[in-house]
Amino acid sequence: MRVLITGGAGFIGSNFVHHMLAQHPDDEIVVLDMLTYAGNLSNLADVLQNPRFRFVRLDVCDPAVSEVVRGSDAVVHFAAESHVDRSIEDASPFVRTNVEGTWRLVEACHKNRVRRFVHVSTDEVYGSLGAEGRFTESSAPAPTSLSATRATPEPSSSAL
Repeated sequence: MRVLITGGAGFIGSNFVHHMLAQHPDDEIVVLDMLTYAGNLSNLADVLQNPRFRFVRLDVCDPAVSEVVRGSDAVVHFAAESHVDRSIEDASPFVRTNVEGTWRLVEACHKNRVRRFVHVSTDEVYGSLGAEGRFTESSAPAPTSLSATRATPEPSSSAL
């Protein structure tokens, strides 16, 4: 099986790459990563020479992502802008990477008939861990983001 892992040079993605190579000795792993603040090739230093591993430096928003997806049996999508505090200062990179990038990957999977797509997202969609210290499949979303921190505008009392 050929598995494309986006964001595979990041902390969680690189650990997943190591797991896949160790637990699935017949699989080929392709990592697509832009190597921004969250991705570091040193996280993959010990697998760069592995014949079952290939690295592609590319932005998930680049239309060329479709060429990288071609021939994959599955895509595991870790690539994302992170650090919610940064989104409060400027949400545009988050929308671009996390929304447009995910859309481009889904479209590329559709075009290339890749039927296995796993999207790994942040726990921030659930907000703070709170007293329970964990989330479950039934946890209610309570995102900590720009939209969650903006004050709701008061209705105007002036006549139009």
